[in-house]
Amino acid sequence: MLRADILGNDPLNTVSGSLKPTLVYTLLFASCLLMQNALAWDSVGHRLSAAVANHYLSDSVREELTRILQQHPRYEEDFLEQMPASIARGDDDSQFEWLLGQAAFWPDMTRGFSDSERAKYNRANWHYIDGAWLRGAATTQGNTYIAVAPFDDILGPSAAAIQAESNADNVMTALDYNTALLGNTDAAMSQRAVALCWVLHLIGDIHQPLHVGSLYSKNRFASGDRGGNGIQTDGGNLHARWDRALRSEGVNTALETMLMQHSATLENMNQQDGADWSVWMHESRALLLNTVYTQQMKTAIARSDSSTGRLREFNLSESYVDAMKVHARLRLALAGRRLALWFEDKL
Repeated sequence: MLRADILGNDPLNTVSGSLKPTLVYTLLFASCLLMQNALAWDSVGHRLSAAVANHYLSDSVREELTRILQQHPRYEEDFLEQMPASIARGDDDSQFEWLLGQAAFWPDMTRGFSDSERAKYNRANWHYIDGAWLRGAATTQGNTYIAVAPFDDILGPSAAAIQAESNADNVMTALDYNTALLGNTDAAMSQRAVALCWVLHLIGDIHQPLHVGSLYSKNRFASGDRGGNGIQTDGGNLHARWDRALRSEGVNTALETMLMQHSATLENMNQQDGADWSVWMHESRALLLNTVYTQQMKTAIARSDSSTGRLREFNLSESYVDAMKVHARLRLALAGRRLALWFEDKL
């Protein structure tokens, strides 16, 4: 057993469904944990991508991931002590499923650490990227410009140039650094364990469209809208709405729907699909430019740009919210499948 010494009352009723019971049960409980203001997909989103990854992992890779994660410097307090009693009483499979989801969300947890621990582990700028930053397949900026000249392209360094943590300053270079560290069998296991959490998390982040670009206007958003954080809607800012797109569905429903709707796409993916994060960023930017910022939003921002009043709150239509959920399911499904492909290839 991975953990059999945490016991207590079972906080959940039995979960039914066509998926593996332990997978659904674990993730449903996990969706209730650590609901904070998210930096990217909320805890539900990150646990969903980890769950999809787990669905496609071989037993040997699961064993290797377990071996690495157990050497995490905060394994006791952030993993074992947080594990629900119902999971601790379960089998190794259900414990692994929960631990992988916890690892995927762990980088967001670091924001709440003490000052000294937060300085060690929290890397706020790793979760997103400047929309003008280009590399590889990402040949198009992710920024939307309203009545302002586009910024010059920023030509990013190659992955091979990211040799140290100090070189990593955005989601792309952080993926370069952490994937290299995780795959380095000569590195300290504790470092590889932290890198594992970041790889799980960042592959989710780069599939969130509002993490790869922003909207700029001459006056109101001269410094950018911070990936939708500056645009208010009837249910929170635009960024937050996308972060928690699937929260209302619950993990059980969302996961089952994702695997059912996208099974053919996910099954037909190969190792090449898990190798180039510039492709994933390009996909997210296409979604950001074509879907996330509606014409209504852009028109209203253009009209208000010369005024001193507040930008009005946008009411997201039912069709917009439905489309947002459809896109979120696909993005998270792809993130999870690509995680599995990378793990199978590199570990």
